[in-house]
Amino acid sequence: TIPVASLIAFTGLSLNDHNNPYYLQPAELNWQDGVPCASDFGDVYFSRDDGSAESRYVFLDGNQLAERWRALDANKPGRFTICETGFGTGLNFLLAWQLWQQCAPDSWTLHYISCEKHPLNSGDLAKAHQHWPSLASLAAILQHNYPPLIPGHHRRSLGERGPHIDLLFGDIADTLPALIDSIGSHPDSSPRPVDAWFLDGFAPSANPGMWQASLFDAMARLSKPNASFATFTAAGIVKRGLRERGFTVTKAKGFGRKRDMLVGHFSAAQPDTEPALPPSPLPWHQPAATASVHSVVVVGAGLAGCTTARALAERGLRVTLIERRANPAEEASGNPQGMLYTKLSPEPGLLNVFTLHSFLYALHHYHRIASNSDAIDGEFCGVLQLANSPREAALFKRLQQQLAEHHWLQFVDRDRASALSGIDIRQDGIFYPAAGWLSPPSVCKERIAHPNIALLTNSEALSLLDHGDHWQIIGSGQHPIAEGDAVVIANSHDATQFSQSAFLPLRKIRGQISYFRQQDVQTPPRCVVCHKGYVAPEHKQQLCIGASFDLHNANSEVTAEDHAYNLNTLAGLSPKLLKPGSEAIGGRAALRCASPDYAPIVGALPDIEAFDNDYAALRKDARRAIDQPGRYVRNCYVNVAHGSRGLTSTPLAAELLAAYLCNESRPLPKQLCESLSPARFIIRDLMRSKR
Repeated sequence: TIPVASLIAFTGLSLNDHNNPYYLQPAELNWQDGVPCASDFGDVYFSRDDGSAESRYVFLDGNQLAERWRALDANKPGRFTICETGFGTGLNFLLAWQLWQQCAPDSWTLHYISCEKHPLNSGDLAKAHQHWPSLASLAAILQHNYPPLIPGHHRRSLGERGPHIDLLFGDIADTLPALIDSIGSHPDSSPRPVDAWFLDGFAPSANPGMWQASLFDAMARLSKPNASFATFTAAGIVKRGLRERGFTVTKAKGFGRKRDMLVGHFSAAQPDTEPALPPSPLPWHQPAATASVHSVVVVGAGLAGCTTARALAERGLRVTLIERRANPAEEASGNPQGMLYTKLSPEPGLLNVFTLHSFLYALHHYHRIASNSDAIDGEFCGVLQLANSPREAALFKRLQQQLAEHHWLQFVDRDRASALSGIDIRQDGIFYPAAGWLSPPSVCKERIAHPNIALLTNSEALSLLDHGDHWQIIGSGQHPIAEGDAVVIANSHDATQFSQSAFLPLRKIRGQISYFRQQDVQTPPRCVVCHKGYVAPEHKQQLCIGASFDLHNANSEVTAEDHAYNLNTLAGLSPKLLKPGSEAIGGRAALRCASPDYAPIVGALPDIEAFDNDYAALRKDARRAIDQPGRYVRNCYVNVAHGSRGLTSTPLAAELLAAYLCNESRPLPKQLCESLSPARFIIRDLMRSKR
């Protein structure tokens, strides 16, 4: 690891440069008698006397969690959400998790959201956890799933029945409001997911930057009616800030030598005082379900449809999955080997942020599934991404400067690349040791193996009818084939056949892979290698290489021309990988679905006529503020356009859709959600006077 000071001197890059999208200042600690103390704030992370006892008293008892959790209805699924204002060592989370295991019914899920501006590095986190031997097993799971120190929203699911935790790394003034959808002056449909608040973090006197109006404003927007809070501090700024936003505030006896603390609850959904948070200039993003959802029809059983179905089923919803073929994953998701990879960029940008976070989430997601089941075919053998041009080599150098102290990827020279891959590599590259390849059909099969999912094959959905209280799916002969409270369109480029989603600007991109016999391989690769194409380790006694990329051919037949293209591309990587004269013994061609901006399309479908009318003024003035919340087709969603990276992007997209349909906190910040929304194309066209 290169020391920070040396890195700055070597590269000339200031690590607090706002142009570095990966920069995050970790906690700087002094250890005093084994207790971590924040150097910047001059305060300890937990009490020297008994940190766990204080946390239990202030946050668990202060929110009356044991009593509330024992009273939850065990006969129906549900979700209890805690939001915390300073993750620190994770002590409050571990104690809440331990209590949840003791008190809560199995049918409920604990969702824990925590903001942290300066997270501990993994070594300091593990060292702090040594103070609490009774929490060792839970602490080990947290340490194993702790995300890299990168700004943004990091969602992790800790086991089949474990909690979902969202770690929001960054300034709380930015990260907490980013959980709120666009706000109009009219009543908004933004989710109010929080049941209890842990107002932790350093004391207002030591950390005044956190205890600001933006914190209390966001709390008012995110709190359910009667949401509770507890905090160790009794400072006047905290009492006033909470009361002004509709919270009742009660002074209670503090822990140990501390005289007072505060507890209370949210008593008003719309306080009579100044509205919490100013309205958005253009509140078009209103993706929450407009009515309660208990059943969902998902159209399309590829990666997008199957991962969405599973995310909904795990929340207790009944899902009908419709597939026109005889089996799931027979079209673009049907390749025998899919590469779990990403393409990083040194530049800030919404697509780059989604690309990174969806990759990190996918790594966690698939490793968790593989640890609990052997149903998925694949290998976490690592992925080597090569620089294919001088421009890409320069980008890799910039990335190396920005990510020098991270260990979830490795920057390797050509010799190291050759040693890792087992083949002669001529370029430098980036190696992702936790990535690899998976079989998309096996992923789909595993994802839909859930009692809440009913698969309906050989059934083509031709139209969608909204009856006001439920959706009906119409098949051939105008016969209904399924119905549900909501519908998710996940059938790739065929989404445009439905009137509700016909406006989507989808693109078909042909791709063909080629198969070669195992005996034709001279130097079998040990890991996935992504170059101008890709090659994966042998599978079922054959080598798979790919893939062609054709925007102008909508034919899905295997062609000799594309086999030749794949062979030439492979020869450019390593001419000795195959024996001379080797010929493809078969292949597979399919049409990928992509969007014009290459971001997936995930979210609620807009009411086109309403958008055109409500935001007509944008045609003349793209900066016009219009206080009209966006209007959407009732409980109708889409999840398409994942291109060639569906294996990587669909798990996080499915979590986002489930959050919309179940009125949960989003796994991504608002601006990123907007960049994936299908309504983005309508707003852009209006601003450009193209509608």
